[in-house]
Amino acid sequence: MDVAVLVFFIGILIILGHILSEVFARTKIPDLLFLLIIGLVLGPVLGLLTPEMFGILGPIFSTISLIVILFEGGLNLRIEAIKSTFRECSHLTLLNFCGAVGVTVFVVLLLAGTDPLTGFMLAIIVAGTSPSVVIPLIRQLGLSEKSQTILSIESALTDVLSIVLLLIALQAYQLHRFSFAVAIETLVGSFAIAIIIGIAGGIAWSVIRKKVAFFNKIFAIPAFIFILYGFIEIIGFSGAIAALVFGITLGNLGYFRGILAPVADLDVKKIELTETEKAFFGEIVFLLRTFFFIYIGLSIQFNNRPVFILGLIITLLLYLVRIPAVWLSIPRSTSVWDASVMAVMIPKGLATAVLASMPLQQAYPEGLFIQEATYAIVLFSIIINSLLIILLDKTAFSRAYRRIFTGFRQDTERGEEGKTGPG
Repeated sequence: MDVAVLVFFIGILIILGHILSEVFARTKIPDLLFLLIIGLVLGPVLGLLTPEMFGILGPIFSTISLIVILFEGGLNLRIEAIKSTFRECSHLTLLNFCGAVGVTVFVVLLLAGTDPLTGFMLAIIVAGTSPSVVIPLIRQLGLSEKSQTILSIESALTDVLSIVLLLIALQAYQLHRFSFAVAIETLVGSFAIAIIIGIAGGIAWSVIRKKVAFFNKIFAIPAFIFILYGFIEIIGFSGAIAALVFGITLGNLGYFRGILAPVADLDVKKIELTETEKAFFGEIVFLLRTFFFIYIGLSIQFNNRPVFILGLIITLLLYLVRIPAVWLSIPRSTSVWDASVMAVMIPKGLATAVLASMPLQQAYPEGLFIQEATYAIVLFSIIINSLLIILLDKTAFSRAYRRIFTGFRQDTERGEEGKTGPG
């Protein structure tokens, strides 16, 4: 493609992204659905673009999108809210993840006739939710701060669970043995080290920002985040969790005043991110998000119809499993609207699609099957998620969820703790 045409096309997409974002704000028709369709049309349908055309820039772009979106999401999370939602978040994460793994393994063994390890690999890849989809989306749906916190933390945790468990499964295949003790140790270590370094990085940044003029430059923050993420990934832990925790630390510097005081005489208000810096990150997230979903559309394949149908069946069952997971883990003080949105908020993203390629890269015999099934589930999960949000917001379909969540707070207006809107 000619460079001038490509630059022209990028400009059109940015403007279109802003228009679609405004459409979402007014109609609650998710802009990500339109962006995904654009990617599908440009890629699998018309064949004008393919992920391979981007070469190594594709995976780099997806990683940068994940890092920045997690960091920016962390800036808006309050530690008090995280502490108050820890129980609900951990229960929802474990219930939904385990339920999703169980139903996926069952369907794959029943309908595809593969071996259990193949079913397990596919299950852990698709069991999580995508923070790159969830975090930007929930801000525009009028959820309370508590519900937003639960969904944000859950999406980050399940991403790490999927990554770590898939690596353990691939290692078990290569070594022909599995150690439960090693699996638990790897999971706990990945979370703990990433959290510790994320907090330490945030405190260190705050001290350096006061003393070194360069670190007050607006692009110094993303540079530091990339260094932090890369370092933690290199030593074998979760850079995604560290990026989220780094953002939470910078967004809650007042909470760490007692730790910062002995290190240096710091005025927290002078080292907090300014409104200009927060607005800058908001715009960066918007641009990355626009191209992120188009890239997802480019990455989806339609080569194998039976596998595509299998992906649809698994996706529908994942949405069914989600309902009891939310019902059992979320307190009854939660509004019906919040509970209903939480029950449909399990879209998969590019991280899931990237994980899908790992078994194939490791020469796993059923690697191609896993990749094709995952692409189908990514597509259907985003489409169904978008449609359910529209149905909940615009139609009498919401009554079904009101019945399911009888006993939860019945508000006449949506989200008394969040934005108002139709019930």
